[in-house]
Amino acid sequence: MDEIATNKLGHSFGGTNDSHNSVFDLGAFVGDLNVEDTSSEDISLEGLEQELQECKNDDVVANILSKGTKLREYTKGVENNLRQVELDSIQDYIEESDNLVSLHDQIRDCDSILSQMETLLGGFQAEIGSISSDIKILQEKSMDMGLKLKNRKVAESKLAKFVEDIIVPPRMIDIIVDGEVNDEYMRTLEILSKKLKFVEVDPMVKTSKSLKDVQPELERLRQKAVSKVVA
Repeated sequence: MDEIATNKLGHSFGGTNDSHNSVFDLGAFVGDLNVEDTSSEDISLEGLEQELQECKNDDVVANILSKGTKLREYTKGVENNLRQVELDSIQDYIEESDNLVSLHDQIRDCDSILSQMETLLGGFQAEIGSISSDIKILQEKSMDMGLKLKNRKVAESKLAKFVEDIIVPPRMIDIIVDGEVNDEYMRTLEILSKKLKFVEVDPMVKTSKSLKDVQPELERLRQKAVSKVVA
């Protein structure tokens, strides 16, 4: 039956490879295939004509039918091509095996280097953490020292003002005791008056030990100034 189909195909396509220029009689081809064969009663070709009609415009199918190529031989050729590609791939792998081994060794060396770097960076991280803790302690100490310095400056300013207000300069004593009554004498009396008010009003002065030394001198100067003004 294969020979009959092949002869029919050969006559239908006129022995050429151009499926578009040949007239392929599918009816005749299928009719020959439907010839009863006592040796193949179990084989049914029902529906083959319809399938061939659907595939008649396919270039690959038409080319195969026009050449009379058997499907089994075509399949075998494809399998051979695939096997050859597989063999070529295996050969390429064998040829590149040395490079693959070298690449594997390089990757292993890189992993070792990265592991060492990770350990080193871990040590750096621990040291940085320790340094960060030390910096935090220094910052706290610096803030504490800054606060103490600020408090000392405030205390120094108040102490300087206190000393300035309570002290009796020798020049003041000379002017009030021996000086003439003039503008300078009057300015000195104003300063003396402020000092007397300061020691009387400021509660901090009343509790200070320096008041015991200064207060008698201030009182003596006050009396001297009053006596000189009255006279």
